[in-house]
Amino acid sequence: MDRKNKKKYSDFYKTKIGKKILEKELEYVLKELKDCRDILSIGCGPAFLEAELARLNPQLKIVGLDISKEMLEDAPNSIHVALGDAENMEFKDNSFDALLYVTSLEFIEDYKKAVKEAFRVLKPRGKVLILMLNPKSHYFQQEYNDKGSYIRRNIKHIDIEKLERFLSYYFSLKTEYYLGIKNESIFDTTNSKFASLYIIKGIKRVEGI
Repeated sequence: MDRKNKKKYSDFYKTKIGKKILEKELEYVLKELKDCRDILSIGCGPAFLEAELARLNPQLKIVGLDISKEMLEDAPNSIHVALGDAENMEFKDNSFDALLYVTSLEFIEDYKKAVKEAFRVLKPRGKVLILMLNPKSHYFQQEYNDKGSYIRRNIKHIDIEKLERFLSYYFSLKTEYYLGIKNESIFDTTNSKFASLYIIKGIKRVEGI
């Protein structure tokens, strides 16, 4: 990511709606990963969420991984970050209790390689938590229809069903819609037309394919 786009990304989370979105995402992640200790956040960007996660739950050991050196430059010192590729991670097998993707998996070129790597570095019965942009939502469609938007220019996968089928070979899955966004309003909803996120929660299978 170039510095211009990095600034746009960082500046968004300083806006009123950006702060609200971050707060709701953080609330969800805290609830789902409360029993975990070693967490890898893949595609962490400037690690704003990860820093808050560590502040609110100090016993967590969080590593943020991102392919963009520019993004990681803004990461808080409280978070250990690593420059790296989600498709070819340098971590040892069975290293983490949980893996976290916050609107990142859909931007990875080869999601199959990324999922296989996730399976490898996750401990047996470990958790994977994936927050994906919901292509069915009004919020996504508005962003995607803008040919100059970051989402339109960078997203690689909008067929969530296809991605989910592949994930199911490696993880036992549960799914739900979350976080309604309309104009400047944030609200709770499970309606796919309004929920900005499609959430996939998984437990590592004993053996993948």
